Amino acid sequence: MNYRYLFVAFFVLWNVHVHAQEFAFTVKVNTPTLQIADPGVFKTFEKDLTEFLNNQRFTDMEVQDEEKIKVTLNLNLVKEQSQKDFIFSMAILAVRPVYNSSYETVLFQYIDDKVVISYEPGNALIFNPNSYNDNLTSILGYYAYIILGLDKDSFADKGGDAMYANAQAVIGSLPTGISNSDDYGWSANKAGLNKSRSSFVENLLSPKLNDFRIGFYEYHRQGLDLTSTNVDDARKNIVNAMKSIEKSYNSYVNSLMINVFGLNKGNELVQIFKPAPKNEKAEIYKIMSKLDPAGLQKYIDLR
Repeated sequence: MNYRYLFVAFFVLWNVHVHAQEFAFTVKVNTPTLQIADPGVFKTFEKDLTEFLNNQRFTDMEVQDEEKIKVTLNLNLVKEQSQKDFIFSMAILAVRPVYNSSYETVLFQYIDDKVVISYEPGNALIFNPNSYNDNLTSILGYYAYIILGLDKDSFADKGGDAMYANAQAVIGSLPTGISNSDDYGWSANKAGLNKSRSSFVENLLSPKLNDFRIGFYEYHRQGLDLTSTNVDDARKNIVNAMKSIEKSYNSYVNSLMINVFGLNKGNELVQIFKPAPKNEKAEIYKIMSKLDPAGLQKYIDLR
């Protein structure tokens, strides 16, 4: 047996496994309003997106297969501007496993309805956070860094700083005509609840959200991850985490990130606190009446 080649083969396999890309993406492209473009284009588009997202390395982290972040993207065609220019809405769902259980909690869920792209089969999808190539890869890379940052924040206090800096770099590389245009979904020049995608990184890097990020870590690492071993302490820690998040809400009422967190976690909080003591239920109800006022009916069991 040639042990030299056996060793090389083992090293290559080990290296591919350990240094794998950070995500496990599932992508679906839906075209219910299709009129102009060839339907086959979108099958290729779906395949190209899946390959790009599951092969692109966004960091130099060493990631085992079981550590990859699961993300589902559903793109729905909104408008055909030409045979190669399109507007999509994109539903994003990223989940995180809860320690010592089969349960997965929502890390980030959001619908971006201004995904304006140009796509032609055969054109390579190229991404660099510091260099603009096209709006499609900028959007995908931006959200990848937001999700990576939230994942790191959920395991370590302020763990996502470097990822948010990369997301900010993506915005900094955009041409002015794209970054300042409402049509492309990036512009942050709005009053009230600003739903531009750039709001996520602006929020997360703002000192006003320091308490939110502390609470985000405590909610996941000291709360959810503790539920399998000590559910009473886990609930107490989640109450404290939600109080921290409430502090950030009080200082930044129009934060899109806090708004999305409230929408993402509402049903989960109801299930966790249904059997809780009355005082804990009341605290969560009070906080969620601020974070998710439109969904207040779902918290009726916590009153």
